Amino acid sequence: MFETVQQLLRSRMNDDTLAIACGDQAWTWREHLAEAAAEASALIGLADTARPVHVGALLGNSPAMLRSMAAAGLGGYVLCGINTTRRGAGLLSDIRRSDCQLLLADSDHLPLLDGLDLDGITVLDVGSQRYRDAVAAAPPLTPWREAEPADTFMMIFTSGTSGDPKAVRFSHVMAILCGASLIGQYDVTADDVCYLSMPLFHSNGVAAGWAVAIGSGAAMVPARFSTSRFLA
Repeated sequence: MFETVQQLLRSRMNDDTLAIACGDQAWTWREHLAEAAAEASALIGLADTARPVHVGALLGNSPAMLRSMAAAGLGGYVLCGINTTRRGAGLLSDIRRSDCQLLLADSDHLPLLDGLDLDGITVLDVGSQRYRDAVAAAPPLTPWREAEPADTFMMIFTSGTSGDPKAVRFSHVMAILCGASLIGQYDVTADDVCYLSMPLFHSNGVAAGWAVAIGSGAAMVPARFSTSRFLA
């Protein structure tokens, strides 16, 4: 049994079954993880490795978010899931509290950063040509570290109902165990599809959706939840 997300994802890097379907786009696991490894290499190259390598993800449920999660797993650094419903000082506080030195954002969420004091944080527009070129030019991945089971894979924020949200560590082995439990309960296989409508910055989206897909090899469909379009 695999003990880390890093080990599990490496085992899928030559898998030619479907990994992601989103609109009219599709990636096999081989394609998806090759892109994730390239992103990890590019980000490690940009990071100050004398500091904790924490990468924030201000992204919706999208192929870019799935890539950033896989990249963190393969690269052995920490992904910080930034709650996209937060605004202003609260949003800045979350980014600072999770000690992000790099922050991934897409065109839908970049405007949320306007006017915020992001000194010392490098913001990267994942949809820009500059970013795509940097990832394409990245050398073969040398992980920042070989992950241990108890190492933090992601930082995920609480809801903040009793005060400011708290950053919670979600370990590599927790992702493995959560995924394996649900795969066993529901007999999930690589022939199935995981509809990922829970936010991927949230523990349920990671533990009860993404972890199931990477553990079983099922295809992932990232989506924004809609009551009217759920069955379709």
